[in-house]
Amino acid sequence: MIISMQGDWIVRVKAKSASYPQRFIVVGADTGNGIYTGTVGTTANVTGDQWAIAIQNNPGGGYQQSDTKIKFPKTIGGNHTFEILSNDAGGDSDFNDLVLECSTPVNINDFLIYGNVSMYSGRCLFNPCWRGPFVIDTYTSLLEALKNNNIKKYIEKLYPERIPEDIGPVPPDPAPFKPIVIDLKGEATKPKTELLYQRIESNEIVVKKKAKARASEFAAANYKLLSARKKEVSLVDASRVQDLKLIKAIEGLYFRCRTEPANNITLTFEEYDRTAAELAGDAYTGEGNRRLLGDTITDMNGNYIFRFSFDMSFPGIEDSSDQAPGENINVVAYPDVIVKVTSLAPNNVLYESAPYYNVPNKKRINLCLPKSQIQPSSACFNGNLIGSLGNVFIGGDQNTTASFFFSKLHRNGFNNDLEPSGKISVDNSQAGFKVDCAAWGGTIDMSGCMYDVSKTAAQNKIKWYTIRIKRAGTIPWVFVSQNYKHPRYSKRNLPNYNGDDVGPFNQALKVDGGAAVNVPAYKNIQREMNVDFIDWVPDKIGRYMQLNTNIYDKVQGETTPGTFYVRVDGYDNNGNLVANATDMIALYIHNKPLNFSLSALTFADSSIVNAGCGLYRLEDDQLNTNINFNFRANDPYGFVDSYALTMGRCPGPMIGLRVIDPNPPISDTVSGETIFSSGTAAGNIPHTCSGYTGTMQEFSDVGLINASIQPALSEGGWIKGLEYFTRLSFHLTARKRVTNGYNSGLSSLYQAHRTILMERINPPTP
Repeated sequence: MIISMQGDWIVRVKAKSASYPQRFIVVGADTGNGIYTGTVGTTANVTGDQWAIAIQNNPGGGYQQSDTKIKFPKTIGGNHTFEILSNDAGGDSDFNDLVLECSTPVNINDFLIYGNVSMYSGRCLFNPCWRGPFVIDTYTSLLEALKNNNIKKYIEKLYPERIPEDIGPVPPDPAPFKPIVIDLKGEATKPKTELLYQRIESNEIVVKKKAKARASEFAAANYKLLSARKKEVSLVDASRVQDLKLIKAIEGLYFRCRTEPANNITLTFEEYDRTAAELAGDAYTGEGNRRLLGDTITDMNGNYIFRFSFDMSFPGIEDSSDQAPGENINVVAYPDVIVKVTSLAPNNVLYESAPYYNVPNKKRINLCLPKSQIQPSSACFNGNLIGSLGNVFIGGDQNTTASFFFSKLHRNGFNNDLEPSGKISVDNSQAGFKVDCAAWGGTIDMSGCMYDVSKTAAQNKIKWYTIRIKRAGTIPWVFVSQNYKHPRYSKRNLPNYNGDDVGPFNQALKVDGGAAVNVPAYKNIQREMNVDFIDWVPDKIGRYMQLNTNIYDKVQGETTPGTFYVRVDGYDNNGNLVANATDMIALYIHNKPLNFSLSALTFADSSIVNAGCGLYRLEDDQLNTNINFNFRANDPYGFVDSYALTMGRCPGPMIGLRVIDPNPPISDTVSGETIFSSGTAAGNIPHTCSGYTGTMQEFSDVGLINASIQPALSEGGWIKGLEYFTRLSFHLTARKRVTNGYNSGLSSLYQAHRTILMERINPPTP
């Protein structure tokens, strides 16, 4: 595991207690990159904004990465120092095989943040790392917290814009959630750290003061930091009964909270400037200006150290724009820091913390991340080559012989069921959705185990891999040749950087045991990260392809659903197929849309006056004239989940209808009924997956369903009694059962809407 570093450090081998050869490697630095022997006293002077270090050992089959963990920093004799401990492939686990000591001089413009990061789950609606202020940091937690009246009243007062109009389920693609901060004691918004400097008087500084503008008199270089002490913040007056009730209500929501180490998580740090409203005393919004400070990665225990530079000159970056009236400049000069976790795309925020205000030069900050929002990095242990598709775990035994037997293609496990036909039924709660007998579509993330941590580096032989796909009933395999990228840590902050190519590369491989031929192949970056110490970002390292299924489902240019076989093979450095490094599954790929339409509404009597814009003018003897239209919501491949044709009327209620055509199977409706026709695939269950074709099945008709309706005899016509105007609306909806491993298991909602307006030519007499 790599240890991320920022700034200039001296790295020295402090101790060694191992029989295996040891070494450490530095990459991504401005100076000091290279391989260093694991001999006590070996020293590397490393400079650079962002770089990484790893310790390796050689148990006999070549160097491989050691497990590493960090000790929290100490400040001794004007230097910050910390140790990197390592454990090699030997039988012990004492983490003393090679110990590195990292040191750097203390500087008032350098800041060191360190601590432990954990992931929390369960029913703790408030972040367990914050007990004053109290922080809500997920949308789901907000919805749950709003069920408590005391909490809801407080949020309505300070965050009225954050109260959802319709408290329902979490939206399918929510925006990054900015934390809600309940700060009853002023611990967040009131600065608490005060700088105590002593001016350094010298002839040189006197000359500078005369030569430069007044602003430079307060440059940090002219001061010596004596101490940074915490200011006491007065507690809330005990008479504030309402606040005490709120605190009690919040404390009651920390129950059933579980935590676990957040290892190998990339943390992004930003400096935050309060908005004008926040400076005036309003609640935290997260809308202030930000500046990227850098990134770091947690170790195997979730511990981290992050170093950044921040100009402490007076007046400077922080105090010039982030000082409220009456605030002491010696207090607010320290930076406010926000911590974020992003996915591979930097703008895709998975989690964002509330601000840590006025962070001193050295500060311990323990972080709690909501597990529901974080995507832990992948490290596999005896896993399958095809381990998951999106969030859907693929169980069963690896199909190492690429067998087409149903028993080998049936991958039933992890409470999910992938049929030999390629249809998927999902019941594992980790997927975030449930569905039976769905097809696959869109772009699918393929993840699996190409570097097994239960084996040595020498046993992990997969250097290259190929992916092939073919439609059932056809002979040739097609090699997947989509471009696939993954970012490297040292390049994380380069402008417009999307990642380095993983493939495809034209590689000579002995496909199916034959002679070597050049085929599109991909680098096994899981092995490169663990063995070759290439600094691939650990997030999503288990993913090796984003399979665009739209490329492969064409027959003579026409999108044609069907069962496809997807095969993954691993090859060694000599191009030989690695033993047991093959896996194959079936996927039913369906990117074709439903046959879906709802026609305009027309009257059977063409003599009815059409006044335009959908308005018809009816004589009294035309009030029972048939309305004709046609509709369909079908899929000949059987993946309709449900459809419904509903009606509405203004003024209400809906009148009863007499169905002229088709009849059967549609029966008449009675007054108040709004459903004209509907159907569902509720009968589809795993292993059977008989399919549901929608209107095609309900009406035994592959085409449009022609409908003709008129008011029930008891209604007296489309326009009733003393009414002189009415509007009828028809709404057709449908969904298809299809997933890419991330969605709800259903397509977006198909919908069509039609209206018809009617007016009496002869208004009724009251």
